[in-house]
Amino acid sequence: MISRILSTFESFAFKFLDFDGRATRLEYWCVIPLVWLFIFLMLPGDASEIWGHLLRREVPPLNPFHYGSLGLFLFTFVPRLSLTVRRLHDAGCNGKWAKLPFTAVSLGLVLTVGLLTALPISDPSGLGPGLMAAGAVTASLSGSFWEALFNLAALANALDWDAILAALMGVAAQADPGGVLDQTRALTAHDPLLGFQFLFHFTLIALGPFIALLLHLYFMLLPSERGENAHGTRPPPSRTREASGSRGNAYAGYAYLTKRTEEEERQLHAARKAQVRELYQRRVLGKPDS
Repeated sequence: MISRILSTFESFAFKFLDFDGRATRLEYWCVIPLVWLFIFLMLPGDASEIWGHLLRREVPPLNPFHYGSLGLFLFTFVPRLSLTVRRLHDAGCNGKWAKLPFTAVSLGLVLTVGLLTALPISDPSGLGPGLMAAGAVTASLSGSFWEALFNLAALANALDWDAILAALMGVAAQADPGGVLDQTRALTAHDPLLGFQFLFHFTLIALGPFIALLLHLYFMLLPSERGENAHGTRPPPSRTREASGSRGNAYAGYAYLTKRTEEEERQLHAARKAQVRELYQRRVLGKPDS
């Protein structure tokens, strides 16, 4: 089992440009979760380093491979994509479904930006609009891009984020989900097509990231198709225990050096039979050595 797990990492490393083959569930789930785990473990340290540079009004290192999380993400991007395509091929699906994670991220960014702008604006205390206005004024008065980032970082560091988050959570708790349905009904009564379009776009943006991720998870958990299919070649047959043992022998490749001819095999077989006969006569029958 350990050799099979190690072979999945070998396949991940040496088949990073293979977009036509197939990959089993073991190959995918042994590698991808571990890669993302390392990325997320290194992300807080990298973010803290960048934040420290901005607070000291220093330009952070611009080399993406200086940061472990970003470097690992970029370094494994093509191998992860090719492995996802091969997993889809192995399940009998089209490799174009590999776009689902990118779709989820895109819709998630749209949803996040919408929430970050809608919640402060709907804050009745005026705290949210004030913060947005202060950030916009600070950025506009700065002379350059980095100067704007330095000033925004200093402004953000001086704020009481616990109070701000508590205020935003209060606004979110007071939100009325039924307002969307009321607005949809009003639009539908006025123009059915416009109401349907509004509901469709709202559902797509609100639930799109979760639907895309669930579909991706479903495809990655599909079992392998037996034999050949339209999207990939037949995977290599599973080796038996004896075959795997011979495969692990480091000297198996030199077996041809000691290979005997048929005549030599017959002579060796006859010599062994004579040796066994002599040993039987001497040990069992008690005959003296000839």
